[in-house]
Amino acid sequence: MKKLIVNADDFGYNEKINQGIINAHKDGIVTSTSLMTTREGFDNAVNLAKDNPRLSLGIHLDLDSMFDIDHTRGRIIGFRQYSLDKNVIESQIKQQFDTIFSKGLIPDHLTGHHHVHMVKEVFEILVPLMKQYKIPSIRFHRKISYDLNIFDEQKKLLDTNNIVYAPHFIEGWYWGNIDEPFTVAELMTHPGYGELWREYELLASCDIKLKNYLREKNVQLITYTELVEELKLKSN
Repeated sequence: MKKLIVNADDFGYNEKINQGIINAHKDGIVTSTSLMTTREGFDNAVNLAKDNPRLSLGIHLDLDSMFDIDHTRGRIIGFRQYSLDKNVIESQIKQQFDTIFSKGLIPDHLTGHHHVHMVKEVFEILVPLMKQYKIPSIRFHRKISYDLNIFDEQKKLLDTNNIVYAPHFIEGWYWGNIDEPFTVAELMTHPGYGELWREYELLASCDIKLKNYLREKNVQLITYTELVEELKLKSN
């Protein structure tokens, strides 16, 4: 049986995106979402998260203010300064963690806006903090690496700290993605209202034909919490 986490990024960005994510969860196949603390829709997202406890919740780390971004590709292209003080990075991460925990929310995973968590300087600081805050899982795959030369080193750091990740990653909706060869995967999506591409992803997430297809193919929808629990059982 295939197992699939369907994660909606950008929860908290604004109220239109928040509502799209909730609808993709209630009426579609989204099982999980990642919350941003830095955008205008944060308080609205907190309330929606509490009203929808079956929606798995993680942290969507946002460090855009520190980086130059190629928005055509959604990728980081460098620091805005030549280098950045590691204490500043750590402070920003802890502030976002503390903001979410202060609302009584317990995140079960972490992703990064523009995959910032995969940047070498961020990753090295982030992993010990995830261990400290007991955040058990992370989005991690070669497809989103910023430097494949250090990928194995990053993987070892996660494994050493017992931080879980889905072994396969699907970069959004495209034809045939559910049929890729995997046992456990995360599918990244961005449902929402107000932008055509987000509304397309919302429609895809709620497509009744897709729901039926998943049942036919025996694909089980899970959350990061369920992934962590399953791996714990296997290790015992």
